[in-house]
Amino acid sequence: MTTFQTTDIPASVNTLEKLQVWAATVLNHLYPQVTAIESTGNADRVAQSAPFEVTAVDPSQWRNISRTSIPLNRNWQRGNSKIWANAEDLGSASIPTEFKS
Repeated sequence: MTTFQTTDIPASVNTLEKLQVWAATVLNHLYPQVTAIESTGNADRVAQSAPFEVTAVDPSQWRNISRTSIPLNRNWQRGNSKIWANAEDLGSASIPTEFKS
């Protein structure tokens, strides 16, 4: 489990969009070697986040594109708990200091 304190989140993270990019970037940094088999014979990284220049729009723009694959408790659909309460661990790495400001 990658634990955090709300004080670990930089003060500049003040929207859900910024929080999602921050969290995906941290997971991408902490778990670059962790993969999951998501289709027969194919292993994908469980956390990916990077900036890409999207040129299909005019003018072109930079966008952060993130992908995460978080395991869920097998019984996540039972009961009244929210889906995020059933998220399981990717590992136990600590958030590096440079991500906290």
